Amino acid sequence: MSEMLTVQTGPVSVTSAAAGKISALLVEEQKNEAGLRVFVQGGGCSGFQYGLMIEDGPGDTESDKIFESNGVRLFVDPISIPGT
Repeated sequence: MSEMLTVQTGPVSVTSAAAGKISALLVEEQKNEAGLRVFVQGGGCSGFQYGLMIEDGPGDTESDKIFESNGVRLFVDPISIPGT
């Protein structure tokens, strides 16, 4: 990846136990450089729906916020940040 990524600490974090499980999953999937996408979607009458997925890198390096927590990279789009 040739673009410079800014990694921050912020409103999203994972526990050390969760980080261990996420890291083990990334190794198992042979995606050592990947991270976890955290997103929020409107859920209609039932409120927000929260989602997680493994992602190789930030989708849009111009707008995605990249956080690191316990060694795990977390990618969050700016629309989802207020809901985190």
